[in-house]
Amino acid sequence: MSRACTNLGDAFRSTEKRLRAYLSKRLPDNAQVDDVLQDVFLKAIISQQRGRTIENLCGWLHTATRTTLADYYRARKPGEQLDENMPANVEQDMERHQELAACLEPMIEQLPEHYRDALKAHDIEGVKQADLARQQRLSLSAIKSRVSRGRKLLKQQLQLCCHISVQDGLVYDFHKRTTCNCTNQ
Repeated sequence: MSRACTNLGDAFRSTEKRLRAYLSKRLPDNAQVDDVLQDVFLKAIISQQRGRTIENLCGWLHTATRTTLADYYRARKPGEQLDENMPANVEQDMERHQELAACLEPMIEQLPEHYRDALKAHDIEGVKQADLARQQRLSLSAIKSRVSRGRKLLKQQLQLCCHISVQDGLVYDFHKRTTCNCTNQ
């Protein structure tokens, strides 16, 4: 992994231009772009101060930017109008992500138990891998392997079920395949 994605300052500098371009397409003015970027950076600092290890800061910053943008629009007053010239529809983005998230739950449940439990504990509940290793009386490398293998298996299941388009480390579109029935698996 590059140094840029392991040090917060470097990660922010290496992704700022792309994040700013992403936000500029979705927000009416530069002041709002600056506000959202500041919120993202603040979230990263707070997360690290609380002891959370973010393994891929560049990817995390992209994801945090998308969710912070969604939070920004959720917090707007109902009577406040959005800029008509905005090229992207944030509500559609949110609906797509919620639909994709609904597919993941049953897929995670189908994973073999030891991969499923490690993946859910670490990626969903936020348990540190070292703590998980102690709880399960396994080596740290065994837990890392289980989480990694669980992610790979989940990705394979998801790719069989859906066509996913990724740009800059973020899902920007997906379509369920006709053979997929992930919500009823």
